[in-house]
Amino acid sequence: MQSHLRAFVRWVGGNGPALEVLLAEAVVSLTSGGRSSLDVATLGYVAALGGLDDAARGAMVEGLAWLRDRVWFRPQQAPTLEADGVSALGVALAASALGRAGSEAWLSRLVTRSVALPGLPPCERSLFAAAAEVLAVPGRPALDAMAPVARVALAVRGIGPGTSEAERAAAWSQAHRFSGDDFVEATLTLAALDALAEVSLPAKLGVAEPADVVRLLEGVHRSMRRWAWDQAPLTQHSRTARWDISNEYHVQDLLWALLAPVFPDLTDEENLPSVGQKNPRADLTIASLGTIIEVKFLRPRASFQSIIGEVAEDASLYRTDPRWTSLVPFVWDDSARTEEHAMLVKGLCTLPMVVGAVVVPRPRKMTLVPPPDAAPGA
Repeated sequence: MQSHLRAFVRWVGGNGPALEVLLAEAVVSLTSGGRSSLDVATLGYVAALGGLDDAARGAMVEGLAWLRDRVWFRPQQAPTLEADGVSALGVALAASALGRAGSEAWLSRLVTRSVALPGLPPCERSLFAAAAEVLAVPGRPALDAMAPVARVALAVRGIGPGTSEAERAAAWSQAHRFSGDDFVEATLTLAALDALAEVSLPAKLGVAEPADVVRLLEGVHRSMRRWAWDQAPLTQHSRTARWDISNEYHVQDLLWALLAPVFPDLTDEENLPSVGQKNPRADLTIASLGTIIEVKFLRPRASFQSIIGEVAEDASLYRTDPRWTSLVPFVWDDSARTEEHAMLVKGLCTLPMVVGAVVVPRPRKMTLVPPPDAAPGA
């Protein structure tokens, strides 16, 4: 792979070959008579990462001067820098590193003309638009005209302001459909996915599916490892904390704390249209997904069959309201009869509307005994 492409990978994604290797290759090429715009671009990316020494900086100055004296868009000659967005952005970064972003008029003209070339792949065109942004070219294309993955990936590198939720959602949509072999798009897609993972919860940027709700709720079992159930005060000035879960409302509170930051339209105690004399009310709902989370509290003397029967009745009522298309039962098993859980989940998942079910046993540490500092008779 050519050095400017390796430098681009390192710059846009934060991973790739060592800067020293890229630097040495570009300097040798520029000072040995085999100079190319690719070498200037390599130094531009390295400079943007803060890796230039004096010799490399001098080579970059000479390389820019050489490019400035060339004639671009010559008839009957195949384009080079004029159609290479990776190189154009690297050269723009080189000019910026030297404090010449506003004075390299030839480069501003080149990227302005190149960004409008017919037939350029969208991500390649986006890099020319990014170069125009780095150079602060008057009348440059709007950043929202970039390919979504390019917009997100390059925003992380400081090109343009931060991205909006809509832009991140569009980048996710483009990224999960990528199936080609275009190097530039693949690099930007990977960088965009890394950026999205940093700022996004597992709800897929506002385009979550009911299955994502199931996956989140399946994590509650692991979350209970840090659930407060002190054997003694943890600090000199604190009391013994025990967050007991003793009824269905407590379970709803737990799920609300988990789901509310992820789903802004989460509501509780949603009243549904009456069915004859029945007035259904859903425990938790996510309108954007058409999903109901039905909470059940299984006490030691209750049967698993009763839970299945209750959820089946709930599902039959919920199906009368077309707003709701999926149901996720969440069962807190206060008796921790874990050997029965697999069969319960399997049974619940056969019911209408149910897209997944979660059963969480009461953790062993949550034994129902008075805490050490409890007053007698408390």
